[in-house]
Amino acid sequence: MTRRWLGAAGVGAVLTSLMASGTTVALQQEGEVDHALGTGGSDSAYGGTEFTADGSLSDEGFERYIAAAYEFCEREEEEGSVLLYNKDNALPLSDSERNVTAFGRGSIDPVFRSTAGGSSTNKDYQKTPVDALKDAGFNVNETLLDAYANADAPADRTVSSVGEYDPAVFSDDVKGSFSGYGDVAFVTISRFATEGQDLAMSNDAGKRMLELDDNEKAIFDTIQESGQFKKTVVLLNSVFAFELGWLEDYDVDAVLWVGNPGFYGMPGAIRVITGEVNPSGHTQATFVANSLSAPSAENFGLHSFDYAGRTPRTAGESFVTYSEGIYVGYRYYETRYEDCVLGQGNADSTAGVKASSDGWNYAEEVCFPFGFGLSYTTYEYTLDDVTYDAAADKFTASVTVENTGSVDGKASVQLYVQSPYTDYDKQNGVEKSSIQLVAYAKVDVPAGGEQSVQLEVPCYLLASYDANSAKGWILDAGDYYFAVGNGAHEALNNILALKCGDEVEGRLVDHNGDPAEPNTNAAKLWTSENADTDTKKYRQSPYSPDVEVTNTFDDADLNYWANDDQKITYLSRSDWEGTYPQTVSTLTVNDAMYDGLNMQFYKKAADAKSVSDFQLGVELDEKINFLDMKGVEFDDPKWDDFLSQLTMDDLLLNMGDSKGIKTVKAVNKPGCTIVDGPEGMNGQFKFGDRRNCTGWATLSIVAATWDPDLQYRFGQMYGEDALYASIPIAYAPATDILRSPYSGRTSEYFSEDPMLGYYAAKNVISGMRTKGLIGTIKHFFLNEQEAGRQGIATFANEQSIREIYIRAFEGTLAAGESLGVMTAYNRIGLMYAAASQGIQHILRDEWNYGGFIIDDALSASEYSSAPEMLMAGNNIFCLDTARPTEVGKLINSTDDGDLLQKVIDSNHYLYYVMLQSSMGTLSSDTVVSDSMQWWKMALFGVDGVLAALTVGAAAVYGVKAYRESHPVPDGPGSGSDDKSLDEKN
Repeated sequence: MTRRWLGAAGVGAVLTSLMASGTTVALQQEGEVDHALGTGGSDSAYGGTEFTADGSLSDEGFERYIAAAYEFCEREEEEGSVLLYNKDNALPLSDSERNVTAFGRGSIDPVFRSTAGGSSTNKDYQKTPVDALKDAGFNVNETLLDAYANADAPADRTVSSVGEYDPAVFSDDVKGSFSGYGDVAFVTISRFATEGQDLAMSNDAGKRMLELDDNEKAIFDTIQESGQFKKTVVLLNSVFAFELGWLEDYDVDAVLWVGNPGFYGMPGAIRVITGEVNPSGHTQATFVANSLSAPSAENFGLHSFDYAGRTPRTAGESFVTYSEGIYVGYRYYETRYEDCVLGQGNADSTAGVKASSDGWNYAEEVCFPFGFGLSYTTYEYTLDDVTYDAAADKFTASVTVENTGSVDGKASVQLYVQSPYTDYDKQNGVEKSSIQLVAYAKVDVPAGGEQSVQLEVPCYLLASYDANSAKGWILDAGDYYFAVGNGAHEALNNILALKCGDEVEGRLVDHNGDPAEPNTNAAKLWTSENADTDTKKYRQSPYSPDVEVTNTFDDADLNYWANDDQKITYLSRSDWEGTYPQTVSTLTVNDAMYDGLNMQFYKKAADAKSVSDFQLGVELDEKINFLDMKGVEFDDPKWDDFLSQLTMDDLLLNMGDSKGIKTVKAVNKPGCTIVDGPEGMNGQFKFGDRRNCTGWATLSIVAATWDPDLQYRFGQMYGEDALYASIPIAYAPATDILRSPYSGRTSEYFSEDPMLGYYAAKNVISGMRTKGLIGTIKHFFLNEQEAGRQGIATFANEQSIREIYIRAFEGTLAAGESLGVMTAYNRIGLMYAAASQGIQHILRDEWNYGGFIIDDALSASEYSSAPEMLMAGNNIFCLDTARPTEVGKLINSTDDGDLLQKVIDSNHYLYYVMLQSSMGTLSSDTVVSDSMQWWKMALFGVDGVLAALTVGAAAVYGVKAYRESHPVPDGPGSGSDDKSLDEKN
């Protein structure tokens, strides 16, 4: 029996530990638990008529809304699918081409989205390619589908495994079925990666993960060898820019990029296949023949610090260098193309060449350019005029689009510009892309008709950043060329034909390597008025005129820290061969780096205020409640009175995110839920069948629509989702740069181009705001890979930071309506992003940003110093309620009024933002309670009972063990009628 009590105590200890761990997790996710259970003030409380233009918040309204939401998912895919390849007009399919065979795991098990922070699926409604084909009236070969169903499960689909079925699935019976379903072979190719996991640049078989896998090649071999199929159509179910140089090898007829369509979008793609919808999507990344041909590939992934015998700093093991500078995506391929055409900068050398050994050749490198997309009709673009308004400091481009075909369509109008590459630039290390996007629109154009559109471009967007001489924005003197076209390459050819005339005749090629047919009517010249480089025009911030713009991130450059023998050369178009990036595989940590990697250096300032200088917990003559502050301007002195009512505990309560912000009874503020989800919110609706929130098409698709109105509408629909789920704040969208096609979070980001991200994010956030949703844009910034993301030192030069990596954020944080921003896990140079004073300067000073700043979810560690983060402007700690407590203890123990001021400032931002959300629609007579939720009481109760039982069992075991080791001697009272405790039990 003694051993039984020991066993009971052991089991109890294990259960108590597990239960305690579960309780801790539940408390960390408190907002999400409250959301699911309808407790903590986060049930159907938010969303008055102010934010419900599309319907009423009721079960009936929800049923209408959800039908519209799923229909919109299909529309996203209709406009975002990109027809890349269409040999001999193989698509659209005719009504007689309806007997088809669906090949590939992706046809029945596609990658709907990344698994990172997105909405859970409602499986009854999700659509695979086969589902969508059947719904559209296709007769799909069931013999192959049965073979897939009965085959051995393929390997897991991971970042290093395609997970395609073994070719053994193509038995003689399966092959015999092809003749009856030979109109079209549909092949779905999929790739998967996610948060925390980049796609493997090389898998176990030594292949690039973006080239065809052997099992995928077997599919095409089987199709060809059978001779039974009239057409082969590829559905490219990959947000990662897939290598497509093999299409002619397998006699493919058409390729439709469908990206990650979300759970319900696939029928939209199939309507493109049938011609019910004319394709209008365009690429948001460059598709190349070899995915490692970009200069960024030389320094992507993990590279290790060598501490030379020193103790490594916490989360300071790895680094990455952005040695390619501004030459990311098409800015590399198109710039090198121009320099090849014009015979300058050693552009035709073999530096970086992966596709050919004979020198750099555009058509061998690029399969489909950035901004490219086919239609079932043809368009003729004319850039009618470009005018400059000096008073407004902006350009207006007038474009006419003529539909020269026989099918109505939506035309993408993409406006690009080429800035002059001057002697000043070459002498001072200012790099220039041959072409860059500056604006876009989408217009409906009927067959045989035409449509005109005007695009506005701030002149500021034409400026370049000179980090070496002027240390600020410059506007070069000389000729600026504007152009429109079907993507960056066609626009560049139009510019080169206008700029160079006979010099380039016969030398321009399209992406197939065929002679280009440039359209000089689609390009215009504008010559700047300044005779010399203007270094003063944009010296002051366009958002905060009193703030001077100058270098902020010198210490993000590796050359700031490195000894001479470890300095790097950034890629320059002045010498492609001599400056092409070299892999920096290791760095020896010198004294400066060692000190810089140490995050534990916060000290109270000698002149810091005292806590006694502040009034906390004040009882005003007339109490000011949370809702009383609605509509009060941020700078109104009333905020001082409101915040003075809060105690230290009240102030700290707001700063710990547990998938939500807690109730503050002192000012009658309810708690609220915050959810993650660039691809759809991790939440449930509070109406109807309470299904999971909508799983939208991923942001790559949203960008590929090139439709500002649709992007804005996406923001509205996302916001409507939030209203029906009673969610006022979401961690979305995300707009880091697709520096590499192997980035694990490609599905969460818009584009390789900062300007497409600039506008798309701005459009989405603006739409969200109309529904009372605070979109929290992320991850600010230099978060272009997942490998080593927690603590990785990210090195980049100031020009690339300004022009590439923060520009996409600028569109919504400075020029847009965002009131939330999330920083990143990585270091900017050696400084953790959430503790970067540079980030605070950009946001608060240069951009005049007025929302909250939150770190990415990171448990406390030495490289994420809470007081350092707070002093750098961080207002709320993501998924961490412990660090606010830590800050409070530090304030009290050191009498640090500077830290307290930052706590108060943080609350100012947080309360202000919450009142701009759907929370501001609460009834003015709302009364909140800070009483403990029932589920917490239940968890604590179970914890207590288990702990008590465990202690009791241990105590009984102890007593029994003692008695066994100390038996009572025989004597009076020890007769045969006396029984031991063991015997009685």
